[in-house]
Amino acid sequence: MLMAVNGRTQKIGECPVKPEWFSKPYDEKIRMSWFHYEYACRLYDQIESSQNNTVRRWSKRHGNEQIAEFSAYFSKRMQPCMHDIVEGHTTVLSCKVGYVRDYCHDNSKQENSELTALAQQAISELLDECNDCPEQCLLEPGAYCDHFDKNGMKTNKKPVAGNANDK
Repeated sequence: MLMAVNGRTQKIGECPVKPEWFSKPYDEKIRMSWFHYEYACRLYDQIESSQNNTVRRWSKRHGNEQIAEFSAYFSKRMQPCMHDIVEGHTTVLSCKVGYVRDYCHDNSKQENSELTALAQQAISELLDECNDCPEQCLLEPGAYCDHFDKNGMKTNKKPVAGNANDK
């Protein structure tokens, strides 16, 4: 099964970041949650494909699952910053080195700095692609996003009363 993530096509399971890490209950299957999932995938890809020696050494010390978990963590930590942009409180989105440091306690300052730079690059690229995306996650962040359902996540929707299929 293929899915489009940030204008690219990838096989489900190719990126170890999982959509369900961002939205389990029905109420959280919103476009902003999908945006954070896509950001985590983008950050994972940036780390995996980096030609920077510091990042390459860092990623070799961590497995794919750990890198995916870090990417998901970082994306979730960015939620308040994203909210501020959506609400118009700021127009500048900056990734904070402290977010990396809080998760990766054994990193050197250079590793933290390089990972933060990759995170900033990933968000900048994603935001650029958002301009052409029909979903408009940032314009309607609370709208229901069916991408979660399309990618195998079951909904917790309550059945409509009187529906013949409910029996």
